[in-house]
Amino acid sequence: MRTYFWLTGLLSLGISLLVAGEPFFWDTIQLGARHADWFYHQPLSTLLLPEEMDSGHIPAFGYYLATCWRLFGQTLLVSHLAMFPFIWLVLWQGYRLVSKLDIGLRFATLALAPGVLLLDATLVAQLSLVSPDIVLIGAFFLGINSILRKAPLWLGIAVLLLGLTSLRGMMVAFGLFLWQLALLFLYGSKKDRPFAAFKLLLPYLPGGLIALAYLVYHYQIKGWVGTHPDSPWAASFASQGGLSIIKQAAIVGWRILDFGRIFVVIALMLSWWQTGWIWNKPIKRAATLLLIMGITLALPALVSPGLSQHRYLLPVYLMVAYLFLLVLKEIQNKTWATAMVIVVLLGQISGHFWVYPDQVAQGWDASLAHKPYFEAREAGLAYLQQEKIPLSAVGTAFPEVGKQHLRMLNNMEEGLVSYNLNQQKYIWYANIMNDFSDEELLTLQTSWTPVFTFRKRGVHLEIYHRK
Repeated sequence: MRTYFWLTGLLSLGISLLVAGEPFFWDTIQLGARHADWFYHQPLSTLLLPEEMDSGHIPAFGYYLATCWRLFGQTLLVSHLAMFPFIWLVLWQGYRLVSKLDIGLRFATLALAPGVLLLDATLVAQLSLVSPDIVLIGAFFLGINSILRKAPLWLGIAVLLLGLTSLRGMMVAFGLFLWQLALLFLYGSKKDRPFAAFKLLLPYLPGGLIALAYLVYHYQIKGWVGTHPDSPWAASFASQGGLSIIKQAAIVGWRILDFGRIFVVIALMLSWWQTGWIWNKPIKRAATLLLIMGITLALPALVSPGLSQHRYLLPVYLMVAYLFLLVLKEIQNKTWATAMVIVVLLGQISGHFWVYPDQVAQGWDASLAHKPYFEAREAGLAYLQQEKIPLSAVGTAFPEVGKQHLRMLNNMEEGLVSYNLNQQKYIWYANIMNDFSDEELLTLQTSWTPVFTFRKRGVHLEIYHRK
C-alpha cells in the first residue's frame, strides 16, 4: 500500500508538470486566476471579494493560490504545481476506495479498477486545470473512505476542505452527512440512534461552523448569500419552471451519459442484470450515496440552468463508476468482468474525442478535447500582433473576454472585448465558445471574411474581418 501511495504521488507530480505551461481556461479564469490575482494585490486581511467577481463561495481557493504566488512567484508553473497535493489526494483516495475490490482482473488493483473510477473524462480534464474541483473531489473521496473506515478525524478534515472549496462543496458535505444518517437508520440499532446521530454530527461541526460563520459574515456585510439580482451570473442562476424543468432534467441526464459515460451506465446495467440484480450491503450502501448525491446536486440544476455544468455533477458520475465496480465484484464470469472493464475504459478515453457541432453547446472544460485550443489561441494572438491589430479592437465571447494576464499571468492588461457584430471590424470565434447564437455564426460565415484559421483535432479558431 505504501508503494502505491508514492506511485500516485509521482503520477500527480507528473500531471502537474505536464500541463505546467497551460493557461487558465473557462471557469478557472474566474475561480482561480481572477480571485487569486485580487488577493495577491490586496492585504491578506481582506476576506471578501468585490461584488463583480463574488459568486458567494468562501474564497479560500483564491487565497491559497495567492499565497503560493507570494511565496514562489506569480507564474503558470507555480499555479499548476499548487494543484499537485490535491491531485495526489484525488488519486490516492480514489485508489484506496477501490483497492480492496477483488474483481478477478489481472493487475486490477494497480491499474484497471482504479482506472474505471479515475479516468472519467470530466475528472481528468479538471485534474489538468487549476481548478477548485480538484480539491472538492479529493475531499469527497477522503470523506467516503473516512466514513467506511470509521476515521472521524479524517472525515472532519474532508468536511473542512469541502466547506472551504465552494457552496457546492458544502452541499457535498451535507450529502455525506445524510448518507451516514441513512446508513444509521438502515443498519444501526433503534435504541442507540439518538446518541449515534449526535456522534455522527461531531466531525461535521468544525468545517460546518466555519462555513456558517463566513456565510453569516458575508450576509451581514453584503446582504446576500449565493447570488443577488445584480450579479453577473444572475440570469444563469435564476429559477425557472414549467417546461424549463423538463428541459433541465434532460440536460442533467445527458451530462451523466456524456463524454463516454454512457459506456459506464450500460455496463453497470448489463452487469447488474447478470448478477440477478444483487442487492447486498456494499451495493446498497453505494446506491444510497449515489441517490443522495444525485438529489443534492441535480435538484438545483433542474431549476437553475447555470447549475447544470458537467463538473457540478462529478460526485454523481464517480459514484456510478464505483457502483459498477461493486456490481462487477459479484460477477462469477471473469471473462465478462474483464470485457466490461475494457469496454468502460475505452469508452471513457473516447470521451476526450467527443466534439459536437458548433450549434450544440459543449462543456469544453469537461474533457481533454479543449487542449488544441491553447495552441490555436497562441497562433491567433501571434497573428494579431503581426498585423498590428490591437486586442481591444477584436470582439469575442467567454472565455476569452478580458485581460491576458488572467489567462497567462504575463502582466498584460490588454485583452479581447465582448463582441458586437454591428460595431467591431474583427471577431475572434472558436468552437470552444457557446455564447454565439446560430444566427450570429451564420452571419459570420456568410457576411464576414476569415483572415485567420486554425484547425486541430476538432477545435477550430477563426478571426473574421467585416467585408
